[in-house]
Amino acid sequence: MAKDVTLFPEQEVQDLPLADAPPVDLEDDEDDDMVYNPKYKWTKLPIPEKDLPPILRENVQAAPPNRKHAVLMAALSPLCALATRIRLKYPFDKRLHSLLLQVIVEAPPSTGKGFTDNLVTQIIDPTLTAHDDAERLREQIYRETKNAKKSGNCGEPPKTTIRCLPANTSKTVLNKRADMYKRILGDYTTFWMYAEELAQLTEAGKQSYSNLRTIMRVAYDLGSKFGQDFASENSYSAVSDINICSLFCATPNDVDDFMDKKSILGGNVTRNILIQLDDELGADPAEFKELTEAQEQLVSDILQEMMDDCYTSEGALQPTILLDMKWLEKDIRRWCKKKAEEALKSGNNALDVFRKRSSVSAFRASALCYYLYLLEKGIDIHRFCKGEVTLPEKELLTVQRYVRKLYKYFCESILGSMMNRWGAKYNELNKKRMEGVEYKTDERLIDQLTTLFTRQQIDLLIKENGNLTQSRFFISQWKAKGWIEKIAKNQYRKLI
Repeated sequence: MAKDVTLFPEQEVQDLPLADAPPVDLEDDEDDDMVYNPKYKWTKLPIPEKDLPPILRENVQAAPPNRKHAVLMAALSPLCALATRIRLKYPFDKRLHSLLLQVIVEAPPSTGKGFTDNLVTQIIDPTLTAHDDAERLREQIYRETKNAKKSGNCGEPPKTTIRCLPANTSKTVLNKRADMYKRILGDYTTFWMYAEELAQLTEAGKQSYSNLRTIMRVAYDLGSKFGQDFASENSYSAVSDINICSLFCATPNDVDDFMDKKSILGGNVTRNILIQLDDELGADPAEFKELTEAQEQLVSDILQEMMDDCYTSEGALQPTILLDMKWLEKDIRRWCKKKAEEALKSGNNALDVFRKRSSVSAFRASALCYYLYLLEKGIDIHRFCKGEVTLPEKELLTVQRYVRKLYKYFCESILGSMMNRWGAKYNELNKKRMEGVEYKTDERLIDQLTTLFTRQQIDLLIKENGNLTQSRFFISQWKAKGWIEKIAKNQYRKLI
């Protein structure tokens, strides 16, 4: 792809003929050939701002051009933390998915990462924070009473369901609070974790009891259990399903500290959506517009609907909602297959590993967008998922087409940022782990070969690139894909 290529076309989505483009087929999409480009600046959105889902739309419209992508991606995680009862089926998994996203905003000091605080204040404060304030007050009253009556019986401590947690939280507290969800509410729900400085998590992690790297990996997947079993009566033993949506701000140095060797090879990087703020030298500060009263009211209404889909009026959990996303399956399979082919052509292990969870995170973000669209259109999500209500066909197709565009955008931006930040490092560490061989090039292996080549040439290139895969694997796969043909013993011709 050329360096100055436009990844998304100028034609607006609503101008495309819906009747000729069913929601499960992208064969005629003019932007279907977009590929990862680490040089691309994410300044153009895949659909017009006015057609984005509610809350995302209002915040993106208020952002300056150089922050629109960052705002769109950063707002996903706090919104997912509210939609804790949504369940999804991902094409390649048997287990159900929940809307769980972990986001890091990376930028040098004084680059304006503070816009995230406004998002959290807008989305989390009137919802989860308001819920937690009453719960924390019960805990504080109990502690004060217990301290005042050192020798008296204060009864059992209150059973609370706290959802907003600071970055400096111990494993024991996380496990206890998650277990309380199940004991009190009958099911697990989602923690929200936000820090304006990722260093808080890194510094806390220097103590083994509060090193959350492993828990953050487990917290990305619904049903992945974390357990502790202590003999001490003063500790807390339980096996629970810890689910976390998080948003952290960080300098590049903080990201390097947190995403150490174990995190890169162990999977922390693949579970995170990285947003990099890259202002030009001498750029003016990013100035955001204030939301209008109408926009604020719309945001408030949607947030309330999301909370109503989580809790009943009595404070119990609502039933889970299995949101049908089968109409997105073909898009998912095509994108994953395309990236698998790119990885196979290049022999790039990082691309092959990173593409998988890039699609998972993009799938969850897309499902959130679909959910928000339905809420804005006045759809009762519980009845919708039971097939009792629906949208007119044209409206539904339009919404699904927007979501499909967003899915591909999310995929490319998540993968692009991940590859740009950790791709070379992952390959280097992986080679050193296996053989101590350094990764030397980003050029695709198949592109380094002449039109006519021999097996001996491939063996030599594999050795020079520090790749661990045997040449017979590449030859077999390339032949099956129709990329090469055999012309004689151990001699081949490229067809692409």
